[in-house]
Amino acid sequence: MTRVKDTLQRLQLKPKKAKGQNFIIDSSVIREILEFGHPSSEDALVEIGPGLGALTEELYKIMPPTLVEIEESFCRELQVKYPNSRIICGDVRFVDFSQIGKDLTVFGNLPYVYSTDIIFHLLSFAPILKRAVLLLQKEFVDRMAAAPGCKIYGSLSIACQIWADIFPGPIIDGASFHPPTKVSSRIVELRFLKETRYEISDLRWFRTVLKAAFSTRRKKLLNSLGSLIKCDKDTLKCLIKNSGIDPNCRAETLSVEEFVNLSNALKEALLEEQKSL
Repeated sequence: MTRVKDTLQRLQLKPKKAKGQNFIIDSSVIREILEFGHPSSEDALVEIGPGLGALTEELYKIMPPTLVEIEESFCRELQVKYPNSRIICGDVRFVDFSQIGKDLTVFGNLPYVYSTDIIFHLLSFAPILKRAVLLLQKEFVDRMAAAPGCKIYGSLSIACQIWADIFPGPIIDGASFHPPTKVSSRIVELRFLKETRYEISDLRWFRTVLKAAFSTRRKKLLNSLGSLIKCDKDTLKCLIKNSGIDPNCRAETLSVEEFVNLSNALKEALLEEQKSL
């Protein structure tokens, strides 16, 4: 704790709530991340948001990681401490991971406020990523791994499970951070797939269907998807039924595979509709 505060004071910085900055101050948390994530010298390591370098110090001993850090003061500090690491000073949400390498192993203590954006960005590079070992808000990890029928099951769950196998790990108390967090965190590993778990005819359309289906969770699927295709309700009802799904069910009850089947069926109908114009 003293070391973190001293470094922040020397850099004339305070943790920025707007950026979700919470620094790990408990060395046992670093050990848990390493034991759970088992990085090796064979890995092409990347660390997101190294901050003051609590995790970086240990990763560096194994294999100098590429570091992605948004705070310029931290970037300068990291460059001095870890001269063999490549430093990318910028927002990870706009980093092109294909320019870093392939089969990347990503580590990071992610800011809560940007977790969704960062996870979706990582998923968009799934084919070139090997795995990610991340520290996230516990509730967020629960949503990633949620099963159909759960209240927390949603578009995040489906997107993650389409592109990765998810392994939730140890739960971390909020007192392990500076400033302390009000909620618990959890370590999680994502093992990325080279291709989507099920064949999706159009990824962009799939995301559109997900967004529409979960925008009004309490509505029946028939009503949620009404704006996607210009057809009468009976036709849409038939399309949904033909993909093996009850039009009167709610989005949260569908499995990942059922969503893929639904998306593909609706896309095919949309293409047929466009041909007839």
